[in-house]
Amino acid sequence: MARSSDPWYGRTMTDEDVTDFLNERGTGVLALAEDRRAYGIPVAFAYDEANERAIFDLGFAPGSKKRSFIEATEEVCLTVYEHVDSDDWRSVVLTGPLRELSAGEVDDDVEAWFHAVAGDIDVANSELELQWYALEARERSGRFLEPERRSE
Repeated sequence: MARSSDPWYGRTMTDEDVTDFLNERGTGVLALAEDRRAYGIPVAFAYDEANERAIFDLGFAPGSKKRSFIEATEEVCLTVYEHVDSDDWRSVVLTGPLRELSAGEVDDDVEAWFHAVAGDIDVANSELELQWYALEARERSGRFLEPERRSE
């Protein structure tokens, strides 16, 4: 089992490194749970640094499994990562409640940045319903391993 002092386990990111990484990546996996079942979904997000939250524009089809899992999950987890190889990787985990946002709670800058990362979702000819959500990051952690730091 790897320990935090084990160089293969990586090193702890600073708060600034975590924020920078979240601002540069913009995609990850959102983990939800319902009745002891897990459900991970790939997502695009914008990181709102001032409020320490990740903002999502999620799409729901009729009878959405995603919606039922969101409604059942008290605390969600967003994992954001970059893996070049076993000696060069970074990952950040945000944990906290997921809350539905009104359109007025998403400012133009966040919406523009989100769509620059995620692209525009064409819902004109689909049954998808879009809704903004925010993961209020009560816990943030990050680890990394870089080739030049492996021997430290």
